Amino acid sequence: MSTNIPSLSETKKKDLILKIVTYILSIGLSILILMPFIFLMREIFGDETYIQPGPGGTFEIVRVPRKTLMTFKEFLGLFNSWSFIPLKNSLIVSVTSTFLNIYFSALTAYALTAYKWKLREAFEKGIIIAMMIPTTVASLGFIQLTYKFGLINKLFILIIPALATPLTVFFMRMYLKATFSQEILEAARIDGAGEFRIFNQIMLPIMKPAIATQTIFCFVSSWSEVWVPSIILLDDNKKTLSIFNSAKVLAPPGGLELMMVIPPILVYVFCSKHIVEGVALGSVKN
Repeated sequence: MSTNIPSLSETKKKDLILKIVTYILSIGLSILILMPFIFLMREIFGDETYIQPGPGGTFEIVRVPRKTLMTFKEFLGLFNSWSFIPLKNSLIVSVTSTFLNIYFSALTAYALTAYKWKLREAFEKGIIIAMMIPTTVASLGFIQLTYKFGLINKLFILIIPALATPLTVFFMRMYLKATFSQEILEAARIDGAGEFRIFNQIMLPIMKPAIATQTIFCFVSSWSEVWVPSIILLDDNKKTLSIFNSAKVLAPPGGLELMMVIPPILVYVFCSKHIVEGVALGSVKN
């Protein structure tokens, strides 16, 4: 009697083929993603770079293939005092905006989850609608207000919009829907804990995977932002790394690129152990 049930050997073969195809696709995609970074490292460490006068009082970058490995002294030569000005500005904006974004977004998500109030559903729908508005369109009014009140060349003006972003609030809300326990909240209240103490000492540790995940996304988004800073920050002493013109101020080629790449990698390494868990749990709805 014939049967349609596949044999054990056929199942193993299919699993093996699926694994091989998965590994090949994963390796190929990894190479495509890493290619820009590899080319950047090759240009920095594989070529000797010089800045020489060009026509009309300008400067041009000349690259010559390096015959020997870069020495430590040459590596230090990639940086000068001008290099650290945009780094400091970027760190101030990115670190502060990321911290405020994560904290106030988590607080908003907690309020939407822990408390039942009349306009909660309408507020949630408003967050979803705000997510659909393109960032460029929303930033036009912000830029106009900045110029109207004379707040150009002020770093703090780039931090204010990050107090709570709809996407981060939405992600935190979805995570709490999957992990929030009303019993823990009631037990803490019975023990005499205040609302802010409950949030800071109980809920934030519970939300740690989601916080780590969104920290990566928020930091990279703020770190690589070009559109708004390029319009608001006109003074070279106030510019961030993403809009800094190295040739204009004679900063050594390569140093600024390394500074642009290293901080996001460090943030990812620090938070990466939570990213898979955070994305998986945060995407589940009750």
